[in-house]
Amino acid sequence: MEDPRCRAKRRRAGLSSGPAAALIVGLAACAVSPPANKWGGELVEDKSGTKVKKAYQVLNEGMYVLEGVVRIEDSRVADCDIEEMNTMLVWGNFSQNGISQDEIAKLIGVHNVQEALFKGHDAAVPTQFAKYVQVGDIVFTASSDTKGFLTYSSEKTGEMVSYLAKSEENMAWFFKQMRAGNYWLLKSVDKSFEKVDIASFFQDAKGAPLAKGMSQNKKYSGHWAGWLPNITRIETFFKINGFLPGTFKQDANQVWAVADVVTGATIAEFEGYAGILYTAYNK
Repeated sequence: MEDPRCRAKRRRAGLSSGPAAALIVGLAACAVSPPANKWGGELVEDKSGTKVKKAYQVLNEGMYVLEGVVRIEDSRVADCDIEEMNTMLVWGNFSQNGISQDEIAKLIGVHNVQEALFKGHDAAVPTQFAKYVQVGDIVFTASSDTKGFLTYSSEKTGEMVSYLAKSEENMAWFFKQMRAGNYWLLKSVDKSFEKVDIASFFQDAKGAPLAKGMSQNKKYSGHWAGWLPNITRIETFFKINGFLPGTFKQDANQVWAVADVVTGATIAEFEGYAGILYTAYNK
């Protein structure tokens, strides 16, 4: 999810999520029941009886896709995993993807750039994006909607955010392609496209080498400093305690508890991250 500084700005502005995606905001000093199964997911059971349950959600109006995985062995929670993947609204965004001016000029070219309004975590401003991107075998084209805002779409999927949010199969497909490194910026040449990889696709947030299939995954890319420790605390809590019936509460020190059992996590979006695991578990 987002840097706490961005979240604070959004709260002051009173922004809420769009219809195609849920923007998860932690509510201090409140109680929230674990969510019902509403995000979609999948259940895989192997011959040994091990069950792997998955759930997905589109976040921040399409900037990220969240995956929650719960593995059950002998009717007990054996492991939990939370991962969050950037979409092309991040890695196709020239203000966020680390692309250099030389790469824009040499690899993309001005005619392969789309400028449109983009809000992200702050106020909407004109932003440059790659005009064409590819995920798997699908080419997405950037354009402006009727209000001037950036949107990606393809003939096969229609508008990208709506397509992902439509089903768990679509979000699972996206995760699979991104993990395999099957995503590119595209350069339009005559009536075809050339695939373009930029240096940042092979680096973490600090510029250290990282496999392409991991560089857009916040679990590995080095998201803001407190993100991974909080995610690890959430995963570990449910692995040890199971999925307790009860409510989520945050105390005066911003520490979250589930059914009055302290998790150690302080991340504001705890409800969403814990919730995706509950959704998977309840499959």
